[in-house]
Amino acid sequence: MNNPYDVLGVPYNATREQINAAYREKARFYNEKGQLGKLDELNEAYDRIILEASPNGSGGYSSRGSYSAADFRDIESKINSGRYEDAQVLLDGMPEISRSAEWYYLKGLVYQKKGWLEQALNMFATASNMEPSNGKYKAAYNKTVSQQNGGYRSSQGSSSDSGCGCSVCNMCMGLLCLDSCCECMGGDCIPGC
Repeated sequence: MNNPYDVLGVPYNATREQINAAYREKARFYNEKGQLGKLDELNEAYDRIILEASPNGSGGYSSRGSYSAADFRDIESKINSGRYEDAQVLLDGMPEISRSAEWYYLKGLVYQKKGWLEQALNMFATASNMEPSNGKYKAAYNKTVSQQNGGYRSSQGSSSDSGCGCSVCNMCMGLLCLDSCCECMGGDCIPGC
């Protein structure tokens, strides 16, 4: 592997903030250009620099890695303002060693906002498993399950719609029946149908 400092484009005496900023900038660039080989090299270089910088050689960081709560708040604000791609680039640029429960939660939010509910559900489940006492993660998981079910509760343990009649198919069939009855009586419930 090339010199990790050269790969990141930072001097040997760079601060952690400079290293993180250079990493994010290059990760965003490589991700946008689809240069996955370069992104892998960048991730490896970043990990090596961070490991070398720690006093015990093991990184010395918590499970959150070198990312602070402020970094995650910044990503969450991007998600809330509709900048999903920017948030995803920042999240994807974080090394796997830095991926905490909050990372999985935020990645789930990106997927949820994009309408990718299955992927969102997996991310929220991982976040909840990593921190079972966090209500925010459980609420996100439950909300996504509800979205997958069309916002309706399914009948008690049954996958059939015979219990409540609230499925989209049942509602459509009911409207079509109503329209047919109205037309038989000279009216029209659904014009043009």
